[in-house]
Amino acid sequence: MMTKHCLDILKELLARVSEQEENISQPFYKNYYIALLKHVLAVACDSSQVHVAGLTYYAEVLCALFRAPEFSIKVPLNQENPQQGNIDYIYETVGRDFQTHFENMNHDQIRIIIKGFFSFNTEIASMRNHLRDFLIQIKEHNGEDTSDLYLEEREAEIQQAQQRKRAVPGILKPDEVDDEDMR
Repeated sequence: MMTKHCLDILKELLARVSEQEENISQPFYKNYYIALLKHVLAVACDSSQVHVAGLTYYAEVLCALFRAPEFSIKVPLNQENPQQGNIDYIYETVGRDFQTHFENMNHDQIRIIIKGFFSFNTEIASMRNHLRDFLIQIKEHNGEDTSDLYLEEREAEIQQAQQRKRAVPGILKPDEVDDEDMR
């Protein structure tokens, strides 16, 4: 539960920063963006952490993080080479980190993963699926079970089935029906 609240707070912070004047937003991005991105990716890529909050929460935050350099960040993020474009710098930085942590993946796989993060930065469902595919690659390489990556969808399917069931009069026993539904 705490993880969901933290991700909600981070998502709200990123939304508010993007709405601020440049004299406020740009120093924030310059000082904190790369660190935030690295930390969120580290947690999102940790198979023991993702199921705590769910893929959708991480997808929402990743959308905000990968949308920012495209639409909000104007200040150079690369302090050593301010001439380098921010998107190129992020590709390079995240790619280097992924290459270090996921030695089983080749350069092209990592490039496609990062490209997907940028390509799906306005589509939460697509980002969630992209993140899931990435996590499946990691888990399969580590010989881990991937079924927990589908829990959100299974839960949603169950809720939809329960709603359909409730919509049919007489299918539920009287003690299974909420008092409000009886009216």
